[in-house]
Amino acid sequence: MPSPYPPNAQDELARDRNRLAADRSLLSFVRSSLTLISLGVGLEQILAALSPGDRHIDAWAYGLSLVYVGLGLLCLVFALADYQAERARLRSPRYLYVPRWSLAEATGLAILAIGVVALGWLWLDLLQ
Repeated sequence: MPSPYPPNAQDELARDRNRLAADRSLLSFVRSSLTLISLGVGLEQILAALSPGDRHIDAWAYGLSLVYVGLGLLCLVFALADYQAERARLRSPRYLYVPRWSLAEATGLAILAIGVVALGWLWLDLLQ
């Protein structure tokens, strides 16, 4: 569907820059998601190898690895949804900046929460 507005070179270049920025953001979150998933898988393997036969450590490591794998997958799903929404906004003839939530901030807060819970869990284990 042709746009009712005359083409403007600056607007088109800005749209192209925004599309490239969205591509870079998506690739960055793919990399972060892959790192979180790998961390989850590797953490369980390392902790299981360090303490063979300790069911408490095995259950804790398995749970923590599932949380990291889940966070990586969730981050990837949200990044793909955000990317698709941005591409749809760029196709609109009236593209305007709309402030929205930050996927990077949400991911960072989730990792911080996981770290605090894991640290508290380890601290309680040391006290017992």
